[in-house]
Amino acid sequence: MVRIIIIDDEQDVRDALQEVLKRAGFEADAAASGNEGLELLRKSPSDLVITDIIMPGKDGVKIISDIRAEFPETRIIAISGGGNVAPLAYEPNAIKTEAYLASASVAGADVTLTKPFDGKELVQAVQDLANDNQAD
Repeated sequence: MVRIIIIDDEQDVRDALQEVLKRAGFEADAAASGNEGLELLRKSPSDLVITDIIMPGKDGVKIISDIRAEFPETRIIAISGGGNVAPLAYEPNAIKTEAYLASASVAGADVTLTKPFDGKELVQAVQDLANDNQAD
């Protein structure tokens, strides 16, 4: 079974991602911060990490760098909505979002997804990375 850690500072996002992944047959744990996610990964190595980019404290780009340094085989999906906070001002394709996700790719993310994305898109990305891992 593919084991996943979700790192996101928003409880509702963590809960929703966990639910989608569990329904798809994956084992998913969640952490509210980068440091918490790294501790979880150290205690219970996982196949894949899904991390938000914009979070208080240690941002997702730094988390990705830390994971790559300590767990180079772990697959990583970076997610971001670009820091848009008001629903009416939300622009998924804003330059900010693209810049954040480009930074995540440079840091070592295997896949990037722009919020909002649908559950099928997430599950497909996880399945693709899990299959890549098994092929290695």
